[in-house]
Amino acid sequence: MQETRQKELVNGEVWYSPGDDVPNVPTKLFALQNLCTDCKMCEVACSLIHSPEGELNPVWTRIKIDHAPQVSRVSKDGFGFMPAICHHCANPPPCAEVCPTDAFYYDPKTQAAVIDQDKCIQCMECVPGCPFDTVFVAPTGELLKCDLCGGDPACVKACSTRPEMLNAGKQYSRMPVLFYEEKAAFGQILRQKPEARDEVGIMQAMLSKGKVSSAA
Repeated sequence: MQETRQKELVNGEVWYSPGDDVPNVPTKLFALQNLCTDCKMCEVACSLIHSPEGELNPVWTRIKIDHAPQVSRVSKDGFGFMPAICHHCANPPPCAEVCPTDAFYYDPKTQAAVIDQDKCIQCMECVPGCPFDTVFVAPTGELLKCDLCGGDPACVKACSTRPEMLNAGKQYSRMPVLFYEEKAAFGQILRQKPEARDEVGIMQAMLSKGKVSSAA
């Protein structure tokens, strides 16, 4: 009798079978260093998508904001914040290689290694096995690793510094922090200079849009 192959719940694609040659993840999460404002909207969005009851609770997030005291072209004093995100290493990634129960499977759409909670025994071997410290532990003991949201990462869309998320009355000289791109495309983004924008006062912005009269 032919075994029914499992499907990924997010995108409906059929899982790879054991022994299949899985390509490396082509499109990954990237972050621009020291542009993060520590608003934690990415953590909130991730927890909302992944928590069992749809909670807005960062203990369920698969992305964490860390202090990043690095000198860069943006932060010359070396003060800033940096999203700690899964690097989606070459398949099979180190976290999956140390798993004693083969609890990792590969999303057929994104090729990302995902933890199958039904097979996971919470031995936590994958936590120190990750070279970037981005396998996290939930309060229940469940192991949390980025699954790229099936190819539509919630954290990227929620990043408050994206141009479409900024208040028109108070613009900032910055680029978005989080990107979901192929490595070559992100390399081009890195070579761009942050777009300079003049800060506009709330009243000036309202005047320019005809929201209030000059007499006000």
